[in-house]
Amino acid sequence: MTTIFFGSIGSIVETSEIQRKAFNKAFQKFGLDWYWNVGNYINMIQKPGGIKRIKKYSKSNLSKIEIMEIYNLKIKYFNEYCIKNLKPRSGVVDVIKFSKDNKIKIGFITTTSKETIDIIKNNLSKHINFDKFDIITYDKHSKRRKPYPDIYDYAISELKSKKSKTLAIEDTLSSVQSARSANIKTIFFPGEYAVYNNSEKVSSNIFEDVRNFFEKN
Repeated sequence: MTTIFFGSIGSIVETSEIQRKAFNKAFQKFGLDWYWNVGNYINMIQKPGGIKRIKKYSKSNLSKIEIMEIYNLKIKYFNEYCIKNLKPRSGVVDVIKFSKDNKIKIGFITTTSKETIDIIKNNLSKHINFDKFDIITYDKHSKRRKPYPDIYDYAISELKSKKSKTLAIEDTLSSVQSARSANIKTIFFPGEYAVYNNSEKVSSNIFEDVRNFFEKN
């Protein structure tokens, strides 16, 4: 194996509740009486895409300009909420160190906005040196977002890696589907708000599972 891909933001850091609060504050600031409770939000985030989420919830009653204004407000409040509040998920730092110690390429393969990725990078800089990553993607790198496999195909091409020698780590079943559709072996590392049934194999110790995987392959 030569490459490890962390997929969605939630495979590295838990931000679901912070993002929910940022959305609600954006709605309030914009003058909407919307409120996404935890139950609503858990259902919404099983598929990626904050802009699509706003559009769908509005039942297409908002213009593209209004949707982007709300989304940009959400980014602003998300940044404020993230300051001094982010820590990597358990085992993530060990996986990154493991990759560097063993000369394994590492990527952060998302289809979210660059603004959001920059917030994550800035607020995790005390814990993770993102300069060690061989590739970091965002929405502009793929026309189709997850669960389509396009972003993984792009990353494989950019790094000149082989899919058969790549391992992905994803936090929702929709994003797992993205990696698996690209024919990449995938570990499901569910986040706090992930929905899945008991038949789905999950990782509760990502470092041990990654290390064991590489020892067997």
